[in-house]
Order: sequence, then C-alpha cells, then structure tokens
Amino acid sequence: MDMYSNTSISFLSSLSNPNTDNGKRYFSLLTFTVICSILLLFIEHEYPTALPIGSPQLWLIELFFLLVFSLDIGLQLKTINRRSPQELAQLFAEILATLPSLLVVLQPLGIIDSNAIDMLVLLRLFRLLRLVRLLRVGHQLTEVFGTSVLTLVFGTMAVHLSIRVLLLELNKVTDFDIFTYSNSPSLSIAVTSVGAVFGIALAITFGIVKRKQLEITELHRQAMDNLAAFERDIELLGKEQHNIPFTEWRSDLQKFLNEQLSYSLMKQHTNRLLHQIRVAIIDRPSMDVPYHRGLVPTMTAFFSKTQLVFHPAFYKWMNRIAHLYFLLILFATVGITGIVVQMLVIYVFQGLVVVIDDMDHTIDTEVVIFNAKILDE
Repeated sequence: MDMYSNTSISFLSSLSNPNTDNGKRYFSLLTFTVICSILLLFIEHEYPTALPIGSPQLWLIELFFLLVFSLDIGLQLKTINRRSPQELAQLFAEILATLPSLLVVLQPLGIIDSNAIDMLVLLRLFRLLRLVRLLRVGHQLTEVFGTSVLTLVFGTMAVHLSIRVLLLELNKVTDFDIFTYSNSPSLSIAVTSVGAVFGIALAITFGIVKRKQLEITELHRQAMDNLAAFERDIELLGKEQHNIPFTEWRSDLQKFLNEQLSYSLMKQHTNRLLHQIRVAIIDRPSMDVPYHRGLVPTMTAFFSKTQLVFHPAFYKWMNRIAHLYFLLILFATVGITGIVVQMLVIYVFQGLVVVIDDMDHTIDTEVVIFNAKILDE
C-alpha cells in the first residue's frame, strides 16, 4: 500500500513539474485545452447555431474541458502553497472558470435548465476567468517547449487574446458592441501608418544589431588568436616559471559568457592576466608592438563591445509601439478572421522585437536564439 501511495505521489509530482517528460506531456495537453476553451468563446459568438447549448457536440467538448481542468485543479491542490494569498486567489479563479463546463455537463441530467445557462450573466463572467489559465500557461511555455520566437511571444498573444475575449464577453453582458464603433476607414489609415513606421524602425534596428553581432564574433576570434600566439611564444622563451594562468582565464571567460561571472570580475582577471604577460615579456622589446597594438586592443574591444546595448528605454518604446499597433489591429479586424490576423501580426512584429533584443544582448544564456557566435577554444 505504501509503495502504491509513493508511486502515485511521484507520478503526480512529475505531472506538476514541466521539466519532466510526464510534466511536458501534461502541460502540452493543458495548453491545448486552454487555447481551445478560449477559441470556443469566439465560435459561440460568431456562429451561435453551430454549438447550441444542449447539443451533443458542445456537451462532449465541455466534458473534455471539465476533465482536464478538474485534473489541473486537483494537482494544484496537492502542490499549492496554502499560505500564499496570490496562489489561493488564482486557484479560486480557476475553480470558478470551470463552473461553466460543469453546468453544461450537468444540463442533460435535468439539474440545470438550458435557458437558465444561456441567460445567466454570472456564468459569462466566470468564463472570463479562463484568461487566468491562459496567462499562467504563457509564463511556463519556455520551460516545456524550449526557447523559440513562438514561446517568447506567446505571452503577448495571450494578453491581446484576453483583451479581445474581455470585450467580447462584455458585449454579451451589456449588449454594447464596441467593434461596431471602431470599424472605420480612419482606423485603417492608422493601422497602415503605425505598421509602416514600426516595420521600418524594426528593419533598421535589426541591421544595427546584426552588424554588432558579426563584429563581436570577429573580435572574439582575434582576441583568442592573439592570446594563443603569446602563450606559444612564452613557452618557446622558457618563461613557464611565471605561471601565467592561461587555462584558468579561459575557464573564467567561459563563465563570463554563461553569465556566471560579472563583467567587473572578468575585467579584473583579464587585467591581471595581461599584467603577468607583460612581466614575462618585459625583456623582449620585439614583443612590445604585438602586445600593445594586438593583444591589449583586441581584448579591450571584445569585452567593451559585449557591454554596448541599446538603452532599456528604447526597448520600452518599441514594446509600447508594438502593443499600440496590436490594439489597433484588434479594433480594425473582427471575428474569427480578425483573431488569425492579429495573432499573425503579433508573431511577426513582436517576434522581431524579441530577436533584436536577444541579438543585442550578447552575454545572455537565459534566453538565447540568435546571439553572437562565440567560438569554442
């Protein structure tokens, strides 16, 4: 009995951990279910006769949602920090978000009247809480599917999809359709103008960071080649007694490139290494020029270049322009087609912002897509 209990606990723990194989499979299922539950809201709005309340198709779909979300709630009850008000509030919101599926599943049993479900305003407000799940899924996507443009922009997609769902559900509750007032020719002009300016800014910025990326790769190669040449010359001169820590410095460099060593400490270690090299070749005037005009400048240029990035305010500006543009797209495109268009625009434009940010930060191991290629020694 204890062995069976321990196995069950271990299995449940693996499901709640997105880094395990079972956790990745379960999280993929949960992600798929959350997205489908959100899209169902749009389908019911655009095509009200496709899945009417009481139909077998809707009952099966809501039963699937109920089973998956109930399992998710059960897992959270096992792992939740009961002293955290934030986690408790999130769990309570997800329980409320599951109530619509529960009521639809119970309706064929005669417990719930179909007309009551359709008219219950509180039920529609509960369905908005599905957005809590969508946002929670977005935060953990990179842990399950790895780092990619899609996983990094999924959070932005989730936010704007949430805004669209919020407006849609408020329209059902209040009978005020904001999209009928926003779909005008002037809005189309704004979408075109902002999109053009934003696209040009992204193209110019991409060119700048790409050039920087190539320069850093070349500077790293030159610095390492110059260092290797001095190491060989010092060995030929019989200067091993100086005990210059070439191997240790390369190990520190690898830590620096993996964000395990700060720039200030790496600079101190590099200055110490250069000083020891200078002491070893002090009686060799012929090596002064390669040292002062070769090794030192390339080392300095390489480390300095890794610290040159756009000001954080620039990325804040780009992200604000991006969100403004995505909101314009939201109001300019309605219906199911509008969702597809908005998600595609977010993937393209926000994806470029993510790629540019990643390329600009050379020493960046937490999120790496197209960083400068630092050659292995």
